[in-house]
Amino acid sequence: MLVYIFITIIVIVFVGILISFNRDINKYSQKLKSYNIKKFDTEFGKMSYVEEGTGEAILLSHGIFGGYDQGYLSLKKLLKGNYKKIAISRFGYPGSSLPKKPTPKNQSKVFVQLLDVLKIDKAYIISTSAGGASGLRFTLDYPERVKGLILLSSGVPDKKRTIEEVQNLGMMGPPSFIVNDFTMWFVLKYFGFAFRSMLGSGDSKDLLATMLPVKERHKGVIADTNITNIDMTLHYDEYQLENIKVPILVIHAKDDPMAKYENIEAFLKRVNADTAIYETGGHLIEGHDCSKVIEKFIDNTK
Repeated sequence: MLVYIFITIIVIVFVGILISFNRDINKYSQKLKSYNIKKFDTEFGKMSYVEEGTGEAILLSHGIFGGYDQGYLSLKKLLKGNYKKIAISRFGYPGSSLPKKPTPKNQSKVFVQLLDVLKIDKAYIISTSAGGASGLRFTLDYPERVKGLILLSSGVPDKKRTIEEVQNLGMMGPPSFIVNDFTMWFVLKYFGFAFRSMLGSGDSKDLLATMLPVKERHKGVIADTNITNIDMTLHYDEYQLENIKVPILVIHAKDDPMAKYENIEAFLKRVNADTAIYETGGHLIEGHDCSKVIEKFIDNTK
């Protein structure tokens, strides 16, 4: 009798979890579609972006599990004044194609093509987390199109490694089992404290809104894992940071567990940059108003 009761309870709990999962995924899927999404053709396929406002153009290169929605929400949080906010989905993310070679170098070409479509001569670029390689590549390859580079909790080149060293160090990104809707939803919903501890976020709702549904981001996550995240270390010599002439702003927390501060320290020895370094805040730099720092940087360099 007790066995049947136990099985019944398990079934009821499981059904409840599935109902909750389907409800939440449908909600986040509808939210993803609710933006004013625009598309343009490139040599790498169709790309999607969201843009809003007027004034100085600010392009955002989002992190892993992101997309135009993550970029848009980040720009709304980071920029309080009047700016032209441009949030593009990088290769393989919502609405954007995944080419055969989704490298940061090719992604930077797409940034240029988007500015051309929007008839923008020069823009600031904010690079966050895994979007750092593409932002740096854009700055190095097309300095004439960049007014300033803002690295926000961004990955940066630290040293040259072989693919074997990268694999041994576990630098290939998140495990494959988490790159699906149910697992990511379940972890964020019931073990959100782990993400909040890692990212420095006091609330997981914004994360859910920009990391789900994973299905729409799966190709981009895999590309970031296998190519983007390791490009700066496998091709370290191609990132000639000393050649960067445009203004740079680095915003980082020393306790960031994902983009290590020791790498930022090495980066800052190779470039001239304004900085906003915080002792705490995690990957999302919780508890600090980065918007004032960014807007001051733009005002001083535009």
